Amino acid sequence: MEDVKVLLQDWVDKGLLPGAALRVIHDQRIWYTCDLGKTSITGDQSVTAETLFDLASLTKVTATLPALLLLFQEGSLAPDDQIGTYFPDCPADKSAITISQLLTHTSGLPADLAQRRRDSQITLPQLLFQQELLNAPGTQVIYSDLGMIWLGLLIEKVTGEKLDDYVAKYIFKPLGMNHTFYCPNTCGFTNISHTEYCLLTKKYIAGEVHDEKAFVMGGVAGHAGLFSTADDLCRYAMSWLYGIPPLLTEEWRKQAVHWHTVQASGSRGYGWELNGSETPISCGSGFHPSSYGHTGFTGTSIWIDPVQDLAVIFLTNAVHLGRNHQLRQLRPLLHDAVTAQLHKSLTE
Repeated sequence: MEDVKVLLQDWVDKGLLPGAALRVIHDQRIWYTCDLGKTSITGDQSVTAETLFDLASLTKVTATLPALLLLFQEGSLAPDDQIGTYFPDCPADKSAITISQLLTHTSGLPADLAQRRRDSQITLPQLLFQQELLNAPGTQVIYSDLGMIWLGLLIEKVTGEKLDDYVAKYIFKPLGMNHTFYCPNTCGFTNISHTEYCLLTKKYIAGEVHDEKAFVMGGVAGHAGLFSTADDLCRYAMSWLYGIPPLLTEEWRKQAVHWHTVQASGSRGYGWELNGSETPISCGSGFHPSSYGHTGFTGTSIWIDPVQDLAVIFLTNAVHLGRNHQLRQLRPLLHDAVTAQLHKSLTE
């Protein structure tokens, strides 16, 4: 895998990435590890195995999704349950939206808010009630932060626990993910990758969630806010690949990565993005069509390929360089390099 490390180091040297953590899982173990670069372009702290990254939208599949699958598994919720059952004040145009539609981004809710600032205010769930649906639920994939925010509220309503407490107790602790949590700045951690420069505070964001909506929600939300290390995400990926440690049953893992949407409108399982489409995708061209994954706005991604017994966790803080970074072009190249090296090693 030396070629992969050289590729990553070249990107760091050229200033395309501040730093990165890469993990490759194969044969029920961490097959390759690489940490390089810095946590910030203004400091000298190196990226290490202990570096926390703001996962951004990986929160959707690392916290919100498994929490809901656990609730499905125990019978507390069902995918076809209508959201209005749990939110009686929900307006009529949204009351029949199902949990499944929220998970597959087919609820009809907009992708985001028209305006979002770190000094704004959000009133929930009223803000969600007020949104105008862009199309009839179940007809079109519109990747929506708002739908995942609603699912986070649902988890809290059904369990009677705060979202961060519930996922810590029932997901992260059982999996041994001891460095995965919301709001790390309140826990005394300092080895944290920095994200974007904040015009309000005149400094780079570190230890506070980058996403504006999650920030004004107190740092804990169903769509963003989670921080983790690459090694912790390996534990999570292995629970999907191998069911080790046991958390979700094989039945619900399969259900989550089943194709639930019409391909022309988007390739979605429950939470996960599914491979197999003809459009360019972040895992490159070497992953099997049955693979699944997700990305995060800050520069994070996880891709799992059960056919090739492979998972790739790639964490970087590309947004630290601004929102016009090149990670969208670089990420497929990295995954292609990884799969090429894996195939080479297996044939030698």
